[in-house]
Amino acid sequence: MAILKRRSSTDTDTDSTKSSAAAAAAGGEASAVTAASSLSDDMLAEIILRLPVESVARSKCVSKTWCATVADSYLRRRLPLQLSVVYFPENDDAGSARGKARPRFACADSAAADGGVGLLRDRDLCFFPFLDVSVVCDACNGLLLLRAAGTKRFYVVDPVTRRWAALPPPSRDPRLSMLAFDPSSPRRGGYHVVNFTGRWRDRGGEVEVYSSETRAWSLRDAEFGVPAASLSGSVHFHAGAVYVLASDPDCVVRMDVTEAGIACAVAELPEPADGGGGGDGRLAHSAGRLHYVATDGALRVKVWVLDGESPADALQWRLKHAVKLGDVVQLGKKCGCGRGSEARFLALHPEKDAVYVWSAGKLLEYDLTRKEVAGVWAFGKGEKNRVVKTWLVPSSMYLSDCLPLADA
Repeated sequence: MAILKRRSSTDTDTDSTKSSAAAAAAGGEASAVTAASSLSDDMLAEIILRLPVESVARSKCVSKTWCATVADSYLRRRLPLQLSVVYFPENDDAGSARGKARPRFACADSAAADGGVGLLRDRDLCFFPFLDVSVVCDACNGLLLLRAAGTKRFYVVDPVTRRWAALPPPSRDPRLSMLAFDPSSPRRGGYHVVNFTGRWRDRGGEVEVYSSETRAWSLRDAEFGVPAASLSGSVHFHAGAVYVLASDPDCVVRMDVTEAGIACAVAELPEPADGGGGGDGRLAHSAGRLHYVATDGALRVKVWVLDGESPADALQWRLKHAVKLGDVVQLGKKCGCGRGSEARFLALHPEKDAVYVWSAGKLLEYDLTRKEVAGVWAFGKGEKNRVVKTWLVPSSMYLSDCLPLADA
């Protein structure tokens, strides 16, 4: 016989209270959604921009509606730039010698408004299961390219969103590999990996390119326009093209890697790539234009911009700035950078006239127009590290759009 449980008035009151609470909660959530949807784009953007980048990135998992709100193109254009660096710990026990320590990745906090020193916070890469057997081949706009040592297995890793993707092995064993990723491109969900195979002709050679859109490698033939042996390992990617410094003659070779074929154009450098003796030449981009930055042994920096970037244009360099890094060091000391005369160029700001310099164990932002230090960042107290590469991107939360969830 089935026994029916009698519901007392207390039970009824309790259920009624629970129902009312649930209804109130549902009503509150609905009201919150309604209130959020009633906000203007400007007001919603102002609220989100005041949150930490990591918190906003994680909030994309709340719901599809909120993910779409956070990823809106209007908001994306207003997001602050995220300063990131690749560095080598000088006191890392994992390294048996200087320069052989495992590369690390860090993101910068905003420098204090009163001229204080911001922090470079390390990002733990232990979520990537092949870290101990891989080496960092390249880094581009917040993504890392790693290769399993002794193999042809490549991985693209996003240290901020903690996602990674395994690439199929290429058909050729590469001599030099680089990552090509531009988060500001209309195809912001795609990236390329470019392998120089070392199979050269007199003025050309074979290049193998991986596309994240097709998830496949393709062998391409390129006519460099200069002797293949003159190409250096100094490469830079911007706006769908790879730029390679070459010598004999001193020039830059532009290779379009986004099309089926690789079209190349050559522009002579305004001065030798060694900066005129004991120096260094680097490629960078700012305000959508390619720049060439030359340093010499006297800590002088010259910045040129390339007018005309297509084969049909007249490629010509124009000098924009000439500064002494020694002055930057002196200004850095006033900002608490301590002693030391080292000043090494790292990168250009992608939107304004500013350079990033590594000096006395700190990262400095130097405004080329105002001739002043605009920001200073350092690692935690007692840490000794050596930054080797730095860049700024609109926001790291969008980098994961090109990386599927890995099957660990």
